[in-house]
Amino acid sequence: MPDTLSATIGVEAQADDVSSAINQTSEKITKITDALAAGGVDKKDVQTQQVSINPRYATPGRDGGTPSISGYEANNTVAIKLRDLTKASKLLGDAVTAGGNNTRLSGVSFAIDDNSALLRNAREAAFGDARARADQYARLAGDKLGKALTITESNATDSPAPAYRESRDMAAAPMPISPGEQTLTYTVTVKFALT
Repeated sequence: MPDTLSATIGVEAQADDVSSAINQTSEKITKITDALAAGGVDKKDVQTQQVSINPRYATPGRDGGTPSISGYEANNTVAIKLRDLTKASKLLGDAVTAGGNNTRLSGVSFAIDDNSALLRNAREAAFGDARARADQYARLAGDKLGKALTITESNATDSPAPAYRESRDMAAAPMPISPGEQTLTYTVTVKFALT
């Protein structure tokens, strides 16, 4: 079962000048990261993803004049990883509330943080299955199974589809989330010698 949640939280602001737009997004991102820290999220699990500032243009009038800059739009986005899924719903709600109406939440996905034991078990099961099948074929052919000549492996993890929720009118209540399950598939191709 997944044990971590990853998401992207961003804020946007529009203002007449660059400094005001950037200051507004910086203030909101600070409130979001403070809310996450207050909920126990480690600083290493919050990473800036994007900071941008772009001009907004006024539409020219009927006389067909050239567009002019009417203001600026700033965006600031952080990627977060939540390691305690029992707190994830509340933490997402708190972060979105801290950012206010210009907060955007996207890319919510679940993962298994350390799947090394699962991979080891899957690898052993896949090899055991390959050996049992090869042994059966060898017996059916009247031979004995020899040593393994080549081993090729591949694995894949099927994750639940990312959830998306835009936070324009989000309430302060915790957001319902469901980590679901992940399937780990391990394929082993083994060539054995026959004796």
